[in-house]
Amino acid sequence: MELCLDIRTAGLLQRRLEEAVRGAGPVLRPVLLPVLHRPAKRLRPALLLAMAGGRRDRAAISCAAAIELLHLSSLIHDDLMDESPQRGGLRSVHVTHGPGMAIVAGDLLVAEAIAALGEVDPRCAADGLRAYAEMCRGQAGEIDAQRQLIDVDRHLEILAGKTGALLSAACSIGAVLGGGPSEPAARFGMSVGMLFQIVDDLLDLCATAAEAGKPVGQDLANGVYTLPSLLAARHHGSAFADVLDRGDLEAAAEMAGEGEILAEVLHYARHYAAVAEASLRELPARPVLAALPDELLERATMMRASALRPTAPAR
Repeated sequence: MELCLDIRTAGLLQRRLEEAVRGAGPVLRPVLLPVLHRPAKRLRPALLLAMAGGRRDRAAISCAAAIELLHLSSLIHDDLMDESPQRGGLRSVHVTHGPGMAIVAGDLLVAEAIAALGEVDPRCAADGLRAYAEMCRGQAGEIDAQRQLIDVDRHLEILAGKTGALLSAACSIGAVLGGGPSEPAARFGMSVGMLFQIVDDLLDLCATAAEAGKPVGQDLANGVYTLPSLLAARHHGSAFADVLDRGDLEAAAEMAGEGEILAEVLHYARHYAAVAEASLRELPARPVLAALPDELLERATMMRASALRPTAPAR
């Protein structure tokens, strides 16, 4: 299942996103409009609208746009912190307009997002603010943990904030709009977020650039130690740390990509898939979203199989 918006809904969402920055003023508006037109999957709005039971009225589209604005804000700030020169084939805001403008542009998107949520329902605004605060804490945790082999449980807490919180909020806000229970919706979104992150980590470790659709091997190179690396450190002890200290990224990747390590990564993926599936049983959106956890788990399994496939000998 590829969760996506139909053409009509995508158009409604795009118009609402552009409306949100219309009042940004003559300085910030031209900074932000290209960001809104980047190629994007719009996963978070799609999850929100699915949880809302098919609503496409002004309130639902406004909330979907708000969640996307929070996501876009985090990307602008991430690119600045990572000194990433581009995203989606376009130059990053800090490259085109400078770091100061990137900061205030991202901040403005947060303000517009919370305003849009508050116009619909104070509960939605509270969920959005809580999620953004969790994202900030998660990002701070990741920065603090850079080039450190931290405890796996601490790593998962960081991911829950950095990646899971906004997906969780998207689902809980959608449930509020759809009249369903928000707690299982939030659990579903969090579990799906963790699954997405595990798949992304495996892509970076196990896939080729062609398979991933982006450069791979970036996590180890940048000192971002993901779940496979932290499990390898737990399994190999000081030997893994010594390889990293020597700067032997190829050897570190081989150790993190061992069958036993990847099997443990899949154990975590299965756990999150099971939580997501159990949460869906309580939700009216189950028929629409039931395939998503299995699809993500299958991607993770395929990455592991690809990594363990023997390489043909050179001739």
